[in-house]
Amino acid sequence: MKKIILSICAINFFTVSLFADNHKCPWVWLTGHWKVEDKYNKTEVVWKKVKNGEGITGAWKDDKGTVFKEVVGWCPDLKVVTAFATGTNGAYWNITFNEVRKDRMKGEMRRRLPDGLVHEGDLLIVKDGKNRSVSVFKGKNLKTGEIEEFKGVFEKVEKKKVKK
Repeated sequence: MKKIILSICAINFFTVSLFADNHKCPWVWLTGHWKVEDKYNKTEVVWKKVKNGEGITGAWKDDKGTVFKEVVGWCPDLKVVTAFATGTNGAYWNITFNEVRKDRMKGEMRRRLPDGLVHEGDLLIVKDGKNRSVSVFKGKNLKTGEIEEFKGVFEKVEKKKVKK
């Protein structure tokens, strides 16, 4: 019984320590060059880790020429990841992921598309293997009031090995 109680205490200690204020953000798997595809666009993004910080910057470009610059950061005291991007023709997104784990993030998103259409809703990104992630955004179209669902697949672009 004593070993069980000590084991439970140790598990609780390590769980609390994992999410202490000095914890490193668990979403580093997003860094690198990715191709993103949904039924509307084919997009590429390169996320780079911020030097000496718990954040990344992203440069996005889709097949229609729309570009975004994104800043993503870990707020250790709040245990949230925030993301803000601004892009072509007044487009933007603002996300607060309040559920952050090593293999998934979930939170609220507001976005404005380049054509002016605005959606608000929930975004979920799930790691689906080493080099693949899947996203689902269920957002209310603020013009029509309808709930729309957008699914995307992120595939990491492998660096080509140089033959010697």
